[in-house]
Amino acid sequence: MEGENIIFKKPLDYLNILFRRKWLIIIPTVIGIVMGIIAVNALPKIYQSSTLILVEEGRVINPLIQGLAVSTSVAQRLAILREQILGWDRVNQLIKKLGLAKDVKTQEEFEGLVKELRRSIRVRLRGRNIISISYQGSDSREAMNIVKTITDIFIQENIRQQTMETENAIDFINDQLDLYKKKLKQTEIAAMQEKLDSLLLDSTNKHPMVIQLRKEIEAERAEIDQGNYEVSAASLADSDAELATLRGELKSLKSEMGSNFEVEKSEGNRTRLTTTTDERLYKLLLLEKIDNITQRDAGVNEGLYNELLKRLETAKLTQRLEASRDGTRYTILDPARLPLKPVKPNKIIVLLMGMFLGMCGGCALVVMSEIFDHSFMDAQEAKMHLDLPILGMTSKIITELDVRAQKIRNIKITGISILTGAVLMVVIIFNVLLGN
Repeated sequence: MEGENIIFKKPLDYLNILFRRKWLIIIPTVIGIVMGIIAVNALPKIYQSSTLILVEEGRVINPLIQGLAVSTSVAQRLAILREQILGWDRVNQLIKKLGLAKDVKTQEEFEGLVKELRRSIRVRLRGRNIISISYQGSDSREAMNIVKTITDIFIQENIRQQTMETENAIDFINDQLDLYKKKLKQTEIAAMQEKLDSLLLDSTNKHPMVIQLRKEIEAERAEIDQGNYEVSAASLADSDAELATLRGELKSLKSEMGSNFEVEKSEGNRTRLTTTTDERLYKLLLLEKIDNITQRDAGVNEGLYNELLKRLETAKLTQRLEASRDGTRYTILDPARLPLKPVKPNKIIVLLMGMFLGMCGGCALVVMSEIFDHSFMDAQEAKMHLDLPILGMTSKIITELDVRAQKIRNIKITGISILTGAVLMVVIIFNVLLGN
């Protein structure tokens, strides 16, 4: 029978139940609103300060710069830089600059402060070149100062990283230049030593040229020991001139030998020619071979040296571009400001949640009241639940005194309801909507 009663209930019956027990919903709802107002004022206020940074990459595209590992894009640096900003060293630097550890007494408390800062600082990339840095905290001025300091750290670290990459490239190229300067110096000494060896084939140690070459070799070796790898352009020019003279002499000697072999056919002439030219020819051929080897080694080293010089100038150009207005620029679009209103708690949401929870509690009271209330509202409801016939129904007798008391009660309830509603409205407007 009870199952049939539940099945045949109409929506209007449920509305009648809600209207009949309306106070079980209204009172908890009001209580929920009041609790929401209390929660809004009791919860700690959280302020947020943020800034937006526009990072503009250099507009100048130099073909010499492309392909060199001296500059990286913002997107590539951001992931690493975010970890650097939120790393232990950076947060520790932030704490020292702002004196945030004044009340910290133990290492455990300090680590807790670092974790809290890392959790509250957010670095995001908006779009391609816009970076957002924000911080949430209970102190509005502290939040603003933290964002300003973090912004400075961000820009300084970014510029430092870019500059360091370029400087590392320049230092590496300079080291390689010193290496090839030394090789060129050693090549110069080797050429002078080979020249000395060739002179000693038909000269003594007291020959002026031998003495001069030995002095020059000793001077060059002393310069290498002292770290002076500059190659003397004059000595290279003199050496080249002498080798050119020897090559000319070799060429004339070959021509002379050819003409002599054609004109002079006698055995005596051939013997005399061989005797006078063998030693000289051997010496010139040896010098030509030495010249070819020396020039080949010097050419390789000089080519590498010139390539390194070009890369050094390219790296320096990149460094100048980064330092100029055509390099990477950082523009603060929205500077960190002092927040005037807290972002948490959200007063409207807290108030609506309190009202919703109050209404849910009121509905639960209505359901419980219907479950435990076994009285009948009218004869029809009694017929549905009782198997006995209904002979009649007697209405409640209301006297004039009851009517007067009911009017007074209604006036009181209405007045209290209006007063409560007005008070709640004023509190909500001034404390929740207009308050900080």
